[in-house]
Amino acid sequence: MTPFKRPISDLPGDPRLLELEYRLTHDVSSAEDHDGLDEWTVSIRAKRFRNRTVGGVIGSMTLFRLRQDTRFGSHPWADAEAYDEALFNLVLGIYDLGNGGYRQAFRDTMVSCDGDLLVLSDVRLDQAWRGFGLGPILASQAIWTLVDGCSAVAVETTVSELPEDRRSLSQEEWTQANGKITALWESIGFRRRSNPLGHLLDPRTAEARDLRNEQRRRFDALAHAYHTDPSH
Repeated sequence: MTPFKRPISDLPGDPRLLELEYRLTHDVSSAEDHDGLDEWTVSIRAKRFRNRTVGGVIGSMTLFRLRQDTRFGSHPWADAEAYDEALFNLVLGIYDLGNGGYRQAFRDTMVSCDGDLLVLSDVRLDQAWRGFGLGPILASQAIWTLVDGCSAVAVETTVSELPEDRRSLSQEEWTQANGKITALWESIGFRRRSNPLGHLLDPRTAEARDLRNEQRRRFDALAHAYHTDPSH
């Protein structure tokens, strides 16, 4: 029984020829509120495969790093608010808006609270590459590449993309879609915390590291399946 949702013969190319390209964007500004916000755009690129036309950018991820450092201001959430309402709403429950820093609930939950906050904001993958588990594999790799020095990673777990026909989802479809998204993020280490923290990944736990290694094993299994499939 295949562990993938689609036949391995549908995979457009060798997953071992995928690469992640990281680009850091930081405003040039005299305003203190922008000093502590780093925006990372991670492009998912497929190298040109032999005898195939596939190649180029096949997806992207956006991550933000909010620096917990008084040199950049005492209210990291203000950086998120100045950038974008959606980002601000995502981190709103994590920060103590009155006193600055993290909420006590966050401090009671995380192994360490002396680091920054990394936010996985958006993940997009071309339809042709979906159904093989690459989404969580690639997201996990991007997170662990950027997470050094962070206390936690936050993520949005609600639907952000309409169906291809652009129709509105029914309540049942909405619930099912959100459940699938939540299960996907939980497979790489995100856990639902007490309100109002939302889903957080604690990179300093053994469970998070084990799930990172599990995604690596899944990638190896996908690559092996591709190379042993007669159609490739």
